[in-house]
Amino acid sequence: MYLCNPKMNVMARLKYNFTWKKYHRWLGLVLSVFMLVFSVSGIILNHREVFSGCEVSRKWLPASYHIKNFNNGVVKGTVMKKSAAHSLSSENCDSVLAYGCAGVFLTDSRLSTWQDFNAGLPESIDERNVRHVVKAKDGSLWCAALRDVYRYDENSHRWKKVELPGNEERIMDVALAKDSMTVVALTRSRVFTIVPFVQYGEIVKIGKSSSETYRVESKIIPAPKKYEPKTTLFKLVWHLHSGEFFGLPGKLVVDAIALVLIVLSITGILLFILPYGIRRAKKLAAKARMKRLGKQFAWNMKWHNKIGYVTIVLTLWIAITGMCLRPPLMVPLVLSKLPQAVGEDGNVWQDKLRAIRWDAVQGDWLVSTSEGFLRVDEDFSQAPKMLPDAECPKLSPMGVTVWESDGKGGWIVGSFRGIYRWNPVNHSLNQILDYFTGKPSEETSMIPISDNLVCGYSEDFLGGKPLVFDFAKGVEDAKGQAVALCNDEPKKSRNEESMSDLICETAPMSLWNVALELHVGRCYSPFLGPLSDLFVFLSGLLITLVLLSGYIISHRRRKKAQARLK
Repeated sequence: MYLCNPKMNVMARLKYNFTWKKYHRWLGLVLSVFMLVFSVSGIILNHREVFSGCEVSRKWLPASYHIKNFNNGVVKGTVMKKSAAHSLSSENCDSVLAYGCAGVFLTDSRLSTWQDFNAGLPESIDERNVRHVVKAKDGSLWCAALRDVYRYDENSHRWKKVELPGNEERIMDVALAKDSMTVVALTRSRVFTIVPFVQYGEIVKIGKSSSETYRVESKIIPAPKKYEPKTTLFKLVWHLHSGEFFGLPGKLVVDAIALVLIVLSITGILLFILPYGIRRAKKLAAKARMKRLGKQFAWNMKWHNKIGYVTIVLTLWIAITGMCLRPPLMVPLVLSKLPQAVGEDGNVWQDKLRAIRWDAVQGDWLVSTSEGFLRVDEDFSQAPKMLPDAECPKLSPMGVTVWESDGKGGWIVGSFRGIYRWNPVNHSLNQILDYFTGKPSEETSMIPISDNLVCGYSEDFLGGKPLVFDFAKGVEDAKGQAVALCNDEPKKSRNEESMSDLICETAPMSLWNVALELHVGRCYSPFLGPLSDLFVFLSGLLITLVLLSGYIISHRRRKKAQARLK
């Protein structure tokens, strides 16, 4: 019909163009705020070390981020420490070290008082995130912080860093070997063994004044027999989104694209606001002000259109890859496998290692990886055995958060997917039991996160009572019932504080973690509820349409301008 009636055809096109402009104008205005948040937070996420010293008080964050009853990962585990020099109680109550995202704290088995135990650890809350603490046979304490391994010096009462030669990765775990003296530090790609009191090999001194020496050796876990290294399509898209796929130059390019989106958002907001100012100036007959605002409008329009048109491919790249990294698109990406390139060192576990424990029953190492569990020999020299998935507890993508011996040859394993009793030696159908119910695990959901966001475990409080620390709900007992542990008794000395004074009010959140919560949309859960999981996908989809609509409008204007010149 439109082809037969030129006038109606023109009207239809005008209406079509108006629809694109209206969409770009109003939806772009709303989304520009979120584009600013995505862009700024993305730059911070791309440069964690640069922003590691920046912190945000939790009082400025939604209530779910406030510390209440040891939630939010402030306690991941505990170690019993019976030291008279650091006893917190005149009644010789056992001293307990509690560690987590805020560092290490000294308390007692009754949680009556708390004392800061972070001397020597990094001052930055991000770098002070302690993953695990172990106590060797000689009583020495070792901890795995975000980037380094530390040993506690009883003489100076400070943690002292142990250099791991050549390591530039984050520390994932620390464990004791068979002799309970050798310390094994696990990074995301390799193993470091720290053997005390040796006179050969590479010597590392703990502090300038320390006479204790250690041999540090780096080891690569071999590939299992017939193992074909693979990666996920999700990881590839992730590295494309961050620019990490192309190294530092790629990250800088992504940062530049983020700056482009910031410019487009700000100029877009100005283009929405300035016409109102121009009309108001016109009504008031303020010609000078109207002329000035008109020039500002023209300048912003020029660069908004030019920058948006030239960078459309790059901005679409960021928007599309970003919305693929959250549900629902992330699920098929995680399930899709791709061949993995192996470096010159032959390490097939690059960026795949997550946790490690010595299995005294079997006499070998159990290693948790992003692809499942491994059994590795004592010296990490022979081909490991990959345990079948059906014989292992299911873990969330964030990896194992609890891994403790049950004292009976089995393990208590927890993650954001729940907590389980696991006996890897018993190959019966009931080898994996839900910790709370005692029933066999029945994993049916495709969502890799459960209602029990387990982040810690301890048997050192309240007379050895097993306690599970949930990231959202705080402390629970062995039946999943809430337990109130916060003790706010008055301070006993200048160095002793109540839990609320020392942790609840003084454990800030690193700027990097705040940026992560903003970037993935979790901070909007108090307002959006279950829809917060879809926030990134829906935002990415709408931002993609805004970018495309802007490109279409600008492209048509360019074609019309070229037609006039002809």
